[in-house]
Amino acid sequence: MRKTFIGLLLLLSGNMLLAGGHEVLGENHVLREHKVPGEHKVPFSVGEKLRYAIYAKGWKVGFQYIELESLQEYDGVPVYLVRGLSKTTALLSIFYRLNDKWSIYMDSSSLLPLRVEKDWQEGKKEGYYVYDIDQGGKTVILQNMVSGKRKTINAKNSIFDLFSLTYYYRVNHAEFNDTYTFDFLESRSVSTVYFRNEGIKEIRIPEISVTQMFSVRKLKQIGDVGIEIYISNDHLSLPLKIIAPSELPKNKVLDIEFIIDTYEPGPGITDIPWVYRLL
Repeated sequence: MRKTFIGLLLLLSGNMLLAGGHEVLGENHVLREHKVPGEHKVPFSVGEKLRYAIYAKGWKVGFQYIELESLQEYDGVPVYLVRGLSKTTALLSIFYRLNDKWSIYMDSSSLLPLRVEKDWQEGKKEGYYVYDIDQGGKTVILQNMVSGKRKTINAKNSIFDLFSLTYYYRVNHAEFNDTYTFDFLESRSVSTVYFRNEGIKEIRIPEISVTQMFSVRKLKQIGDVGIEIYISNDHLSLPLKIIAPSELPKNKVLDIEFIIDTYEPGPGITDIPWVYRLL
């Protein structure tokens, strides 16, 4: 059982939940408040908050918090600042503590991430990484803010972490009609991944209703671990559920489920389906 939970925590703290915490900017970077005139035709706004309960074999083992905190300007580019927190439950923290704070700076027009920060504490280890992303040049500069080491990572496609990918999909799901290819930002590298649109499915979201079925659009990673993402089939395109298989010793696999249990829309988002008011 201990190895199972350690495998879970390594997954939570690794390539799936990559991101960061402090606003520590390099000498060549400028971040300041930014206001863009006019309305954005996107299904979210500044102030949106999401929370996911994390389950392993039916046991609640942690929480994932996400907030679209502000609209800023970063290096002259308007960006959405998304902050989050990944943490284990109080009981599990007695044995192994996970407390990852993260921030993502997404271009407000393209929704591509330009900077990712990860301030992590995992067991007795901790660290702070910054990833500066040049989407046009397809490179990532990784800075270990504790040791001062820098590393250049080369990519082949647009670069996403998991959560900037979900925001991108909420606006651009028409691009996912078949298979979508991108480079996934991992702890010290990127890897090319493929997600396939598997069409409309029906699933249950116990935090909303144990009986009602919800219409969702399903994305599934082709090959590798096979991450599954379930997005609501409505105008909000909310990520309702994520399944991330975790490979354990002896060729065993543990499915980690992220299930939405809190949704607070930002100002200006109207026509909220009544079922989301139950969250």
